[in-house]
Amino acid sequence: MSLRGRIVSALIRPNKFLYRVFRPSAKFVRFYVHPQAWLGSILFGPFGIGIRREKFGGVPGVTFTPKKSPRKNIVIVYFHGGGFCFGSSLTTHRVGLTTLSKITNTICHSIDYRLAPENPYPAALDDALASWRYIAETNPDSKLILAGDSAGGGLSLALMMYLRDNGERLPDSTVLFSPWTDLNCESETYQSKAKVDPMFVPQMTRDCSEYYVPESIDKKDPYVSPAYGDFSGLPRTLIMTGENEILLDDTRVIGQKAMNQGVDIEVQIWPTMFHDWWLFGNFIPETKQCLTKIAEWI
Repeated sequence: MSLRGRIVSALIRPNKFLYRVFRPSAKFVRFYVHPQAWLGSILFGPFGIGIRREKFGGVPGVTFTPKKSPRKNIVIVYFHGGGFCFGSSLTTHRVGLTTLSKITNTICHSIDYRLAPENPYPAALDDALASWRYIAETNPDSKLILAGDSAGGGLSLALMMYLRDNGERLPDSTVLFSPWTDLNCESETYQSKAKVDPMFVPQMTRDCSEYYVPESIDKKDPYVSPAYGDFSGLPRTLIMTGENEILLDDTRVIGQKAMNQGVDIEVQIWPTMFHDWWLFGNFIPETKQCLTKIAEWI
């Protein structure tokens, strides 16, 4: 990890202590995090990207467009992370998405699906499906790349499984960052990586899982936890995950399973990196390294 990466890691680590002490609600996390993230994105986001609010099949979202000759007939459809409980295109993910659009030189539609606990499962999946259908219908000749991080990565996988199961158009390829794929939150790395992960304590993801999944729903349902699903027939996939995060096994398990079931999949475990490091934009050099890889892979 670079020096700047280590500094960012150290700066975010105190949030673990605060969570243990206060166990804030999802609403409070939004109240606390979103304004700071919005201000930071205004001050430190990259230039040269047009930003426009839109609706995709009735679902709100944001389009990020490179101002200088974006790639033709390639569109990224993005689902943000945040444990299904917080996060949005113009707050927590604005720096990351503008940087993604700029480095890949690609138009990116980011979807602001409804959040739990006010809107539990299947609200996020319903919004993902509605927005995907709209974008697929309005871009029939474009190469569509589905992407997402953390909860948005798991949502991307659940959406693809639903599309395949119902004979609908699948993306041409998929890019996932540190996907959250097992909402039972019981994998081995929840223990082995708990101390080195600077961002999460295991209780954070468990709380989000409880907010998102109603008691009547089995958390092993593949549309909730894709790790328990069938990966056969899914498109070419790239996954990038940090070595020092409790969600590491969420990537390892699906990577091996997808490979065994014939998916063209590449899994990259980035040594010493933390969850969603690429969202920090130009603060750390690993962001550019990661997104340059994606630009080449696309």
